[in-house]
Amino acid sequence: MINEQFVTRDGSRLVLGGEPFRFAGPNIYWLGLDENVNGIDWPSPFRVTNALDTAIEMGATVVRSHTLGASHGCEKALSPTLGEYNEEAFRRVDFAIKEAGLRGLRLIIPFVCNWHYYHGGRKTFAQWRGLDDADAFYTDEQVIADFEAYITVLLNRINSYTGIAYKDDPTIMAWELGNELNNAPVEWVRRIVRHVKSLDRNHLVAHGKQFQLDADKLQIEELDILDVHYYPANAQELTEDAAAVAAAGKVYIAGEFGWPDCDLTAFLNAAEELEHVSGTLFWSLFGHHDRGGYVQHFDGFAVHYPGCGVNEDIFARVKALRTHAYRMSGRPLPSDSVPECPVILDADRGHIAFRGVVGAAYYTVERSLSGEEGSWQTIYDKRPADHSMPWIDPTRVQSTSAYYRVKAINVAGMEGDYSEVIHSAPF
Repeated sequence: MINEQFVTRDGSRLVLGGEPFRFAGPNIYWLGLDENVNGIDWPSPFRVTNALDTAIEMGATVVRSHTLGASHGCEKALSPTLGEYNEEAFRRVDFAIKEAGLRGLRLIIPFVCNWHYYHGGRKTFAQWRGLDDADAFYTDEQVIADFEAYITVLLNRINSYTGIAYKDDPTIMAWELGNELNNAPVEWVRRIVRHVKSLDRNHLVAHGKQFQLDADKLQIEELDILDVHYYPANAQELTEDAAAVAAAGKVYIAGEFGWPDCDLTAFLNAAEELEHVSGTLFWSLFGHHDRGGYVQHFDGFAVHYPGCGVNEDIFARVKALRTHAYRMSGRPLPSDSVPECPVILDADRGHIAFRGVVGAAYYTVERSLSGEEGSWQTIYDKRPADHSMPWIDPTRVQSTSAYYRVKAINVAGMEGDYSEVIHSAPF
């Protein structure tokens, strides 16, 4: 599936192919630059595609990703220093956009972050001009011009995989001026929106704020989308904010929400029932680690689908996020996909490390002492997917040769194919 049409706006509704377009999905903030595995580094192609495939399995049609655009001030950023651009970093972003497009996913991409995290932020732009006050991002003419120049480079970038300029790519649903620009002046927002649209007539432009609707931005004619973030998710706040945005003729989305420790059912139901809620995006999705298990993140909001192996509450909430995504887009809820076969990375000394697969709730590990053809003994029977890796064969005898294979099972108990067999030498 390749995106060929742009998502557009008709008043307070999103439209695709002449039909209303509503969505739910994840934030996957790290697709362009990550800090969770090897320090500040680009995520591997496997991690990118695994996370996008997991988003698809969860029913997503839209993904929001900060670091596909907000990437400043470090060696592997899109812009390491003022006016400098990193071609390899852009190629990593090219890859993620290409892979999203191949899956029919749409992207929301912020240009900058309000906060000074590993991928930089508005303070980075101020510091590049020797200014300590992050608010100079909004007031200093040279800093504003620097930001506009950065946006220009990003919009005109030609994807090295597809040959399509970002400004001409329907996979990008919307540009967001920045993540949680809580105190952005109206005139600054209007200026940056106009700059974007002077270069890019295809894409929608969003502005967002943390915890509260940025109501004074509703008057900006050129602005398409208002994005509000909720920690925790709150149905009453969503209802009131969505009504105010719709009354102003703008599109409303809940661009981030915290899903634990809240009345998640009420929040999701309200979003589904209110037609002027165009989309919701939970915070945030992490897929499988290259070396086995999941990538871990410790902000309290990390989603590892399907969420088993922790507790029943998390499992139920992650399941609800999937159901919600299908309901928001008006599609019937399908059965869980049968998982692909895992890849065993190593089995040295009976320490079995394997790369996880999309949709796997459990894994069965089997061992043979007589060769690749068996006979097979079950070491772990439907062990819940977890962060632990490697898994240790507790009955392995040092002096014997062994062979291992693994298969994945989804939440409904449907089994995928076995992995290739791996040999573990005596030790």
